[in-house]
Amino acid sequence: MASTTEVSTGAPQGASPGEPTLAKNEMGLLGSTVFAFAGAAPGQTVSIVLASLVAASAYGTILPLAFSGLALLFIAIAFQRLNMWRQNAGATYEWVCRSLSPYAGNLVGWLMLVAFAGFVLIDVITLGTSSLALLGISPSNQLGGTIAIVLIGTFLTATAIIGLRPSARLQITVAAIEFTILLVFIVWAFIEVYLVHKAGTVRPTTHWLSFSGTGTGVFSAAMVIAVASIAGWDGGIYVNEETERPEKNPGLGAVIGTVVVVVMFLLMFATFQGIAPLSALNAHAANAAAFVGQRLGGSAGEHVISFAVFLSVVATTQVAIIGTARLTFSMSRDRVLPAKLGEVHPRFRTPAFTTGLLGALTIVFGVVDIYVSSVATAILDLVTVSGLLYGLFYAITGMAASWYYRRFILRSFKDVMILGAMPLAGAGLLLWVAYKAAIGLTSTERWILIGLAALGVTMLIVAVKVYKSPIFKIKAEAATTTEPQLNVGAG
Repeated sequence: MASTTEVSTGAPQGASPGEPTLAKNEMGLLGSTVFAFAGAAPGQTVSIVLASLVAASAYGTILPLAFSGLALLFIAIAFQRLNMWRQNAGATYEWVCRSLSPYAGNLVGWLMLVAFAGFVLIDVITLGTSSLALLGISPSNQLGGTIAIVLIGTFLTATAIIGLRPSARLQITVAAIEFTILLVFIVWAFIEVYLVHKAGTVRPTTHWLSFSGTGTGVFSAAMVIAVASIAGWDGGIYVNEETERPEKNPGLGAVIGTVVVVVMFLLMFATFQGIAPLSALNAHAANAAAFVGQRLGGSAGEHVISFAVFLSVVATTQVAIIGTARLTFSMSRDRVLPAKLGEVHPRFRTPAFTTGLLGALTIVFGVVDIYVSSVATAILDLVTVSGLLYGLFYAITGMAASWYYRRFILRSFKDVMILGAMPLAGAGLLLWVAYKAAIGLTSTERWILIGLAALGVTMLIVAVKVYKSPIFKIKAEAATTTEPQLNVGAG
């Protein structure tokens, strides 16, 4: 039977009992599931990567997405199992600290922060271009992009500061509209490509189900893109301390959300890729979704699907800001980051300072990206590295889950699969993808990766020697039960 005793208030270690903690019961299972959907951002992702994935796979997009989706589903189950043990805004950072080593956990936490920051940046940058596309303005309009980033970024940051509840309501509304629009266009594209064979579309063949596509596809390259595309489904995990039934809903929401996201991606790519020849897709690679809408429904179709992309960008930007702020809050609460970053607003009961700082910095970088090409190139390199780091920390989560539950793996066939085979298989595939991504990095991207690793080690030394964080005194734990335990926050 699941434990119903909350063993921690979630207050910072060493804090007084009356110090504000994160708000409780701010959203339910639906919110957790929608956060997973929003984090993966189907509308935004298909618009950005449709052409590149079709080119890399030579129309063989289905298998890379299916394998990636299966691996990430296995990792989502690992997230669910670990969340049943501890509900902490730091998620993998906390789980690795307490199941393997606080030193390893802190390095993983830094890896996560960089990965999250990279994706927040690309989300904020995309706010400008998606807004302009929706209004029919050229994406190269610098003033328009700046206004969009500042206004929308400020609104999303302010909403995140006020509380998780209004953010969750916004996410549910946005997800319902985005999902409906995308589903309509998926059905429409299926009819035109698979049934009617509309003039100008690409006729599907059995080669679409092969590892090399029509013959020139590179499966490993397609896998790298596919994994990066589906990443972000863990968005609801980082608000687990603020969710109803925190030991169950966030993990279950991640699993359900991952299934929905993977199915959505398979349907979108399998139908949208045939809407026009690859040369035409490449010509519209910067905004492929708008091109799909135009091919199906003229200017009206283009505007409708552009609206879905805009909503997708809005949703994923806010989820990324919230998740990054919660991870930073958790690490600061453990005194491995400056204490200021762990403050909780006494009224809103959110990490308001950290959220506001993160939002402001990303808005500034987003605007600078518009005007300074050298900075834009550096940000693009950082985003590429962030995609690699995402795969690594997902893989580490799978391995941590199996290690923590190691005493129960051989208890039954079900446990062999759920606690052993599935998370390790998912981790193995993601490590292979990360390796393929690493050997494909440019020299600049490799130096960024080396620099980030050195900075992570430096931060670890500071946490040990300067902050003298008590997290480094804990001993590794192993599971004593496979049942959910209410174990919220620090401690």
